[in-house]
Amino acid sequence: DVGGAVTDFLNLRLNTLYQDSGSFRDFNFIDRWGFAPSIGITLTPDTKLSLQLLHQKEDSVFDYGLPLFRGKPADVPRTTFYGFSGDRLQEYTTTFATATLDHRFSSDLSIRNTFRYGDYERRYRTHLFGTVTDTGRTSTVTRNQHLRLGTQENFYNQTDLVWKTSFAGIRNTWLFGTEFGWEDFDFCSKNSTDIPSISIFDPVRAETVGPGRANDLKGTLNAHNAAQTDTQAFYLQSQLEITPQWKTLAGFRWDRFGTHFQNRVTDEKLHRTDEELSYRFGITWLPTAMQSYYFSYRKSFNPSGETFSLNTSTVNLDPEENQNFELGAKVDFLDGNLSATAAIFRLEKTNARTADPNDPDSTILAGLQRTDGIKFGVTGSITPEWYVTASYAYLDATIVESNTIQDGILLEGQSPANVSPNNGAVWTGYYLTDAIEVGGGIFFQDRQFLTNSHVSKIPGFTRFDGMAAYHHEHFDVQLNLFNLTDQRYFEWGRSNAALPGRPFAAELTLRLKY
Repeated sequence: DVGGAVTDFLNLRLNTLYQDSGSFRDFNFIDRWGFAPSIGITLTPDTKLSLQLLHQKEDSVFDYGLPLFRGKPADVPRTTFYGFSGDRLQEYTTTFATATLDHRFSSDLSIRNTFRYGDYERRYRTHLFGTVTDTGRTSTVTRNQHLRLGTQENFYNQTDLVWKTSFAGIRNTWLFGTEFGWEDFDFCSKNSTDIPSISIFDPVRAETVGPGRANDLKGTLNAHNAAQTDTQAFYLQSQLEITPQWKTLAGFRWDRFGTHFQNRVTDEKLHRTDEELSYRFGITWLPTAMQSYYFSYRKSFNPSGETFSLNTSTVNLDPEENQNFELGAKVDFLDGNLSATAAIFRLEKTNARTADPNDPDSTILAGLQRTDGIKFGVTGSITPEWYVTASYAYLDATIVESNTIQDGILLEGQSPANVSPNNGAVWTGYYLTDAIEVGGGIFFQDRQFLTNSHVSKIPGFTRFDGMAAYHHEHFDVQLNLFNLTDQRYFEWGRSNAALPGRPFAAELTLRLKY
């Protein structure tokens, strides 16, 4: 990371990175490199132009971890790799450029225009688990392999006008904005054939699938989808300071979102356009300099084509709608050095997509999903030498209304997949001297069901980490220790796989300051 002022009106900066790393997971690796130059130009005292570019490439491994056995991750070493050692293809290429122009008409009126272009490509060969044949310790699991290529190109332009006014002693900050965007997405997939099943508890790896491997995307494809989306949006926001103790925030946004979708295998073409209004409101009370309390409400939506996909079941569906209520507080202690926060909230999806009871192959908007939660946080310094950061969240998520049946189970009354009811972390550090720092933390996460039907899950876990550092005027040396007790845990999962978290690990970092 290098840069600085070249002249009074020109600044240059260049960030670069290179990473070559292995993993505790067998046959995993990451090779990554990238660069990000930026230019800052002061055109006039009130006008500035910023130009930024990021280009990054990565080679790595498509790895979903361990298969599930009887509804939970298989009891095998967390290093176990079930793929093919010669079929570890996963390539990312990311390029995006941003141009931002800022102009200040006066101390109360300013405008900013941001244009961004993005180009993304991911080429990979999947390794997905399928059906488990349960014969005890001799059980096997089928495997699916697909050669896939996904490309995406984006153009977005956003303009914000900020105007500060005052009337009858009430200060008001207006935000007027527009956003226009276009995205082009293309996805191809071709299946490998003749993929043998593999033993779950005694896997024997092969180099490649063999002659049935999909090596290119020529000929007949199993999937080839193309989608173009366009967005036009206008928004307005008002932030009022009624008194020094009372402030309000209110705003709305109007979106027009269109999707053109084509299944190029069947030549099916679908189109949908949605026009929706989103809005939010909030009020804050600051009775003293050390206290603040707030209430907020937000409404948003999810259009049918949001994931670059439409089908005959969703093309005529209106957007799903979401609303969020939140009541919270922030209180400072120890002369403002320590802050505590708390909030209670409800998030609802009021017309969620669900199966049509008269036609299970069709989708209607008759579902209701609700998440009630509380969250707490503490951050800051207890003494000049002792600092702490802690957080906790409780989530009570329920599929309140649904006609969908999954794995033979009606989803109504179930909790949604991938929701952990209890999550939290505590990290504390202490400066033994001005140069020597030590610290440690506890991270915990409750169980997660991996499907809405609750037929599979990953267990909760508690992990302990530690740290020691030496600070100098021109360098820092830091040693981080992860998973001190070598706890077996899982970071993530899906309906038939779970990805293990890393075992005990040490990381030594040197930072030079000049």
